[in-house]
Parts: sequence; C-alpha cells; structure tokens
Amino acid sequence: MKRYIKKGTVIALTAAIVATAGQTVAFAATEGDYDSKETYLSLGADLSESEKATVYELLGLKEGEIPEDQIQKVTNDEEHEYLDSYIPSSQIGSRALSSVLVTEAADGKGIDVTTKNIGYCTEGMYENALATAGAKDIDVVVVGPFEISGTAALVGAIKAYSEKTGEKVDEETVDAAIDEMVTTGELKDSITESAQNGEVSDEEIEGMVAWLKEQVANSSDEDLDALIDEGEQKFGVSLTEDEQSQLRELLRKLSSLNLDVKSLKDQAQSIYNKLDDMGIHISSEDANGIIQKIIAMLKGFLNK
Repeated sequence: MKRYIKKGTVIALTAAIVATAGQTVAFAATEGDYDSKETYLSLGADLSESEKATVYELLGLKEGEIPEDQIQKVTNDEEHEYLDSYIPSSQIGSRALSSVLVTEAADGKGIDVTTKNIGYCTEGMYENALATAGAKDIDVVVVGPFEISGTAALVGAIKAYSEKTGEKVDEETVDAAIDEMVTTGELKDSITESAQNGEVSDEEIEGMVAWLKEQVANSSDEDLDALIDEGEQKFGVSLTEDEQSQLRELLRKLSSLNLDVKSLKDQAQSIYNKLDDMGIHISSEDANGIIQKIIAMLKGFLNK
C-alpha cells in the first residue's frame, strides 16, 4: 500500500541508499581534504551544470577532485524503482537531484551524517537507516542544489557504501532501510502534530525506532505489542493504533533480516547521547536489566 507523505520526501533518501547498492569500485587516494581516504560521490543524474556546481561547492570539492571511477549517478528511474512502493509516483517527480559524499572514517567511529539544503530528513533518520543497511564507520554528507526533502538520498548513500566495501546490499535490506526512513518520517509528522504528545523531539522519535530495532535484532521472538508499549513509555511518546500498526509491520520486516546487533547498538547509543545533551536520559539497557545486574552482584558478594 502506498503511503501519502509530503511531496519529494523520499527522493533524496533513495539517492543515498542506491549510492551504496551497486557495483564494486576500488577507492583510491584523492586530493585535498580527502587525501588518503576512500571516498565515493553519488550525484543526481538530472543536475544542471549550475546545480552541479552548487553541489560541489557545498561539499567543499572541486570538479575533478574525485576520480571518475569513484563517482556514480543515481537516476530518476532508480528512485522510482525503490520508492514507488511507498509513495505515489507523481510525488517522486521526474528529476534526480540529491547528491551524497561518503568518506571512510576511523574504525569504531560509527556513522556520522551532515546535511545541507535538506529540509525534511534529519541526520538521525539517515544514520538509523544506514545502520539497518549494514553501513559502519563512515562520514556522509547529503546535499541538495537547493532546499529538498532529502529522502531519495538514502539510495545514493547505500549505493556508495556498497561501492566502497565491494559488498552488494541485498534488495530486502535496501527495502527495509527505505521503509524504516519513510516510517520514521511519517511518525515524526503525525506524532509531533498530535496534541496528546505535547513537545516531542525528532531525536526522541528516532531514538524510539533505534531502540525497537535493537530489541528485534537481538531476538525475533519479541512480543512486538509489548515492545512497542515499552518503547512508548521509555521515550515519552504516545502512538495511535494506526501508528502502532505501522511500526509493528516495520519491526516484523526488520526482524527477518540478519542485522548487525553491535552496529545497531552503537548507532542507537549515538542518538541516546544526543538526547542526554538535551536533558533526556536514555540508556541502551533498561532499568530492569540494571536492577538484575545489581542483584546478581550482591548475591555474588553474599556467597563469598
């Protein structure tokens, strides 16, 4: 069933995902700020020359700085291929514009996303979806030549990451990552507009999705209804029955994938850290788990 969301919302996201789901390319050292780092650039195939110049300027690049064999274009056909299941074809449009630069990062750094001229998709939404796609230890910059939603850029980012690693991301995982980002965006819209939720931040919604994803990755036997209820309480979010149903379907899809639990934990923790800076204290371990550890420790002392 197609979901009717804001026009253009998914387009930049798709560019980011497609950028990691393609052929194998060896990454060579490049000039300037990207010297000795593996980089991959995904460009919207329909950028005009002036729009492309704007994209390069926003990325801090000069044309020719990235070798041609490390640049790939995401087409409007690819955007429709990945997005038509989620939004009306008319909303995807006929021009591929969003562009993504993926640069390797130090081992253990995780996924760090920066956006420029992206008005709908947040950095946390990209980071969560890329973690689902199996990405790790990369810096990502998502750019529009002017203000765009940014959703199709995820296709570009996944395609670029796949190029970097030489490992093709399977279609089911790409679909799940896109579904996750679309669902998160729709929840963000409906939850923040709901009077019963009061002030709910993007980070709280992203944190809830990341936490739920982490739980189903740990075990496919989780009671999804109970898990969603716990997630609502943990992150201070109230969901309608329709929103719960939408989230339940996404979690079922994610639970069928071979997700990297450690990578998901690391990415979830980065969101918890942002929440902590906002005065909202969330741990990747729930209170019951901590209490059980304390009890076990006390028993250990008493039995000595």
